[in-house]
Amino acid sequence: LHQPSGGALLAYVLIGGVMRMLATLITRAVYLVEDGFEKFPMHWMWGPALGGLFVGLGGLADSRVLGVGYETIHALMRGEVLGVALVGLIYVKGIVWAIALGSGTSGGVLAPLLMVGGAVGSLLGALTGVGDPGLWAMVGMTAMMAGTMGAPLTGIVFLLELTHDLQALPALLAGSVAALCVS
Repeated sequence: LHQPSGGALLAYVLIGGVMRMLATLITRAVYLVEDGFEKFPMHWMWGPALGGLFVGLGGLADSRVLGVGYETIHALMRGEVLGVALVGLIYVKGIVWAIALGSGTSGGVLAPLLMVGGAVGSLLGALTGVGDPGLWAMVGMTAMMAGTMGAPLTGIVFLLELTHDLQALPALLAGSVAALCVS
């Protein structure tokens, strides 16, 4: 296996720290939206309808935020989403997901976390100009899962199952454990 340098491991630890902060922010956003919908004077069934409306509007801004998102996750791991598209994906998916989940709309947690985490990881990798953008995305995905779910090994095993790339293990460990430890 390829052993990453100390500098590379430090970079992956820093990704984990950033992801922990982002995980806290996105979790708080979901609860804030949920509290807002509970206080809004309307019948409970309108919450998911309004959430769905916001999902649709988000899809107009960036169509990759719609649906399950597996193709977007794979595109991030291949390093195919770059620049402004990453920034748009981070903001639009993060906002749409927080509103959808907070409104009571039926939806998942895993794929949105992988998308946002992968996009942030790719963006950080692009800003540094070092290494493989796909690996940065993978570290971002595992760190986002660790930061929000408190389960670093779940994210690592999931990404290893997706990629079968055991060489990524040291980077994934560094990022996800850091996301769990930073507070």
